[in-house]
Amino acid sequence: MVADTQIDIVRAEAMDWPTKARALVVSDAPSYTGAAALLQGIKALRKQIADVFDPHITRAHQAHKALVKEKADAEAPLTEAETTIKGRLKTYDDAQEKIRAEAQRVADAAALKVEQDKELAQAAAMEIEAAATGDTQLQADAEALISQPVYVAPAQVAKATPVISGISYATTYSARVVDKLKLIQFVAANPQFVGLVDANQVALNQQARSLKTAMQIPGVVVDEKRDVRAGTGR
Repeated sequence: MVADTQIDIVRAEAMDWPTKARALVVSDAPSYTGAAALLQGIKALRKQIADVFDPHITRAHQAHKALVKEKADAEAPLTEAETTIKGRLKTYDDAQEKIRAEAQRVADAAALKVEQDKELAQAAAMEIEAAATGDTQLQADAEALISQPVYVAPAQVAKATPVISGISYATTYSARVVDKLKLIQFVAANPQFVGLVDANQVALNQQARSLKTAMQIPGVVVDEKRDVRAGTGR
């Protein structure tokens, strides 16, 4: 809270204006003129309030910016060091992940080979027995065993990166539009995804201000709003 006599004065003066406004009746030209004069008085008092408060606001804003900059300057060496260390950790972990992935690929391939050899041996034994006994169903079962896919549980290969409390990796995903027209065509064909496309409201408002009611864009309407504007009357 800023202690200033002028602030108290303009604040007290502003307190009377809602009562004046509520008592106002605009029913003819003289009362309209009187109401307009009150509106211009509000404009003038707003300027007085701005003249009183703005210097304090400017000083506070400058002090805030200066402190924010000092804080950022104090943290800058830590940010640089943190970025460097994170890069080194990630480089090491990425290398260990490649080693782990290759080891898992080899282990999975070996496990699959063992299972395939086991099933081939089983199918061969079934075929020998089927040939010896003339069992056509057993022969069919052997052929089915050979032709069916072989599934093995993935090998559990651990990564060599040490597990340290407080240090973890997070994978984030983001989307990037590379062909805006194709996206629009997709949304047009699938309206349930209309939330993926946002209208450029700033550009649309610029068009509306320029063309006014002559603006004709499918799916867009021009809203017209008429407001009272007040100057100081000087």
